[in-house]
Amino acid sequence: MSIDSRRSLRTEAPLIVALIVLAVLARLAGRGEVTIDMRTFYAWYADLESGGVWHSLGEEIGNYNAPFLYLLALTTILPGPMVLKIKLVWVAFDLLLVFFTYRLVALRRPGRRIPLLAALVVALLPTVVVNASFWGQTDAMWAGFALAGVYFLLRERPWLAVTMCTVALAFKPQGIFIFPLLLLLAVAGRLPWRTLLAVPVVYVALCLPAFLAGRDPIELLTLYDPGRQAIHVPNLTSNAPSAYAFFPVDVRVDSVKSLGYVLAAALVVGLCHVLVARRTELTPDRVVLAATTFAILLPWTLPGMHERYFFLADVLSVVLAFYRPRLWYVPLLVQAASLLSYGPFLFGRKAPLIDLMIPAALMLAALIVTTYHLVRRPLSSGQPTT
Repeated sequence: MSIDSRRSLRTEAPLIVALIVLAVLARLAGRGEVTIDMRTFYAWYADLESGGVWHSLGEEIGNYNAPFLYLLALTTILPGPMVLKIKLVWVAFDLLLVFFTYRLVALRRPGRRIPLLAALVVALLPTVVVNASFWGQTDAMWAGFALAGVYFLLRERPWLAVTMCTVALAFKPQGIFIFPLLLLLAVAGRLPWRTLLAVPVVYVALCLPAFLAGRDPIELLTLYDPGRQAIHVPNLTSNAPSAYAFFPVDVRVDSVKSLGYVLAAALVVGLCHVLVARRTELTPDRVVLAATTFAILLPWTLPGMHERYFFLADVLSVVLAFYRPRLWYVPLLVQAASLLSYGPFLFGRKAPLIDLMIPAALMLAALIVTTYHLVRRPLSSGQPTT
């Protein structure tokens, strides 16, 4: 590092420290809030405590997978008020998001300043701040490991990448949002097919403690069955800024859901086919662009989504802006759409703050932009990427 760079970094250090402090204070602001989701976790926490933690891990508690229950069990042995220790464990995964944001951006923008800026942006992103510390939700868990998967894909460490993506899936079914990227890279010959064997191995290994505690393997391994999960979101959308905001129907919902699953799969396969058929060069920029596109596409087209299921898109769109600065407006569209949809749940409003079609349209705009830049012809050699 040059003398000027060191001097500049020392000058900026107080501002960096101030931003870190603000990120911490932002999380402390919501530490006492108890949402409906937190009350649900309280009930699961009580179930774990009442029967003994090890014995209870062998029981069907809640509708989250075993790795989440391991973390919830950890909170039972920590000191302090229940709300604080649960949120403290959840917020710890914000650090995972920030760390891999830094590492991902550092691959594209060497040095400390720009990767640190990206990490701070994610740390202060409204939906990231709100998710764990205010809402008491756990989306940083699966999204953090999905982000790690993208990082290791770019580092050409395929086994570790697939492992991280599988850990994301093991925490929450929304981890599936990163799997189209694995499919694309495998079909394009960038990811060895044999590395996908890590998916069942890692997934079952993470469930093994619950199996040893006595939990029914069939019950646990079919936890993500759409039929079992659909009862928790009976409507086509649960305030998600998705395609179903434009179709607020309450008849033939099951048929529409089935069509939605097929449509989402068709769009993923079709997009992969277009990229492979055109022999699109999957540069690091395009890998990040593809990851962002899929992270928007799936929750936008799948039925039964919650508003916070765009969490990975929120973070990846920020990373994308540092890879392709000309797409700086994409994270603004995604963040606005996500945040505007949070109001009804967080503040107990029966009606959205604004018509849900508006944030859904913003998310659609972001999807169109990323898809266009993903499938358009690569620049000729000698032309700079943006």
